[in-house]
Amino acid sequence: MRQRRFRPRQGGRSRSNCPLDETGIFLHGFGELEGRSALDPATIDWILGNLQHKGLLVAVEHYPHNYPHCWRCKTELLFRLVDEWFIDMGWRDAIMEICYDARWIPDFGLQRELDWLKNMGDWMISKKRYWGLALPIWICESCGSFDVVGSREELKTRAAGGWEQFNGHSPHRPWIDLVKIRCPKCGGTASRISDVGNPWLDAGIVPYSTLGYNRDRNYWEKWFPADFVTESFPGQFRNWFYALLAMSALMERRAPFRVLLGHAVVRDEKGEEMHKSKGNAIPFEESAEKMGVDVMRWMFCRHNPANNINFGYGPADEIRNRFIF
Repeated sequence: MRQRRFRPRQGGRSRSNCPLDETGIFLHGFGELEGRSALDPATIDWILGNLQHKGLLVAVEHYPHNYPHCWRCKTELLFRLVDEWFIDMGWRDAIMEICYDARWIPDFGLQRELDWLKNMGDWMISKKRYWGLALPIWICESCGSFDVVGSREELKTRAAGGWEQFNGHSPHRPWIDLVKIRCPKCGGTASRISDVGNPWLDAGIVPYSTLGYNRDRNYWEKWFPADFVTESFPGQFRNWFYALLAMSALMERRAPFRVLLGHAVVRDEKGEEMHKSKGNAIPFEESAEKMGVDVMRWMFCRHNPANNINFGYGPADEIRNRFIF
């Protein structure tokens, strides 16, 4: 992708004005809040008291409501103002064009993808994580301009330091961050941004990265496009399916698959989402043992994949009772 495709976007202010660090602690420069945790009830009480003292608080009410938590460790989440990187999606028409080259199952999948492409905004491609696809964006420490490096070979040619330590490693952190390049505008030193890529960038480039597109084009041509791709479609029209199409529209102007089957999701027998933490998840080995694999196969084979399936021992008993032995 060319440099003009990328641009940083700020949430109204620069990151330096964000009051919280990555652990939710107020930073230096925010008065009596400095060093306090935004999750500490005492901090909230102080803020409310300060607003009341200034005559800016109209009223305080307590009411129950849902609050976001980490689905893994259950820690409360905080909203932080940060800068992110986007790709200008002014070329969406090219993506929409190749959508017609594939067969979509169910048929409404095509229209759902086109609707997403018509209404989507620019593509936010950065993540505040350590491990992941290292975005090939270097920012000059002197003038602040940024540059996009297009390949490992280009990086080697332009490296102004750190190549020896990086060479031999995969292009991930911490090794890729050791490489510095010269700014083409002012000649200063440019360092890679700390952000990694949205996981869907990795997923979308799979038809090229795993088949040797840049190493053996003849081999790649034997396997591209894929004959069949399938994935649960809730969310994938704006994630994996979209990423696959976006990458291929840019790289080859043709669809990365011939047939795409989007299927709905498996829920418990009451129609609720299954989660281990909720206690309603059914392990495969347990269900295969208790309900039998033939019953399980028949439950899925007779079901329309475009609709959610309610899976459990009750529905399995109903299916088993219809068998004639």
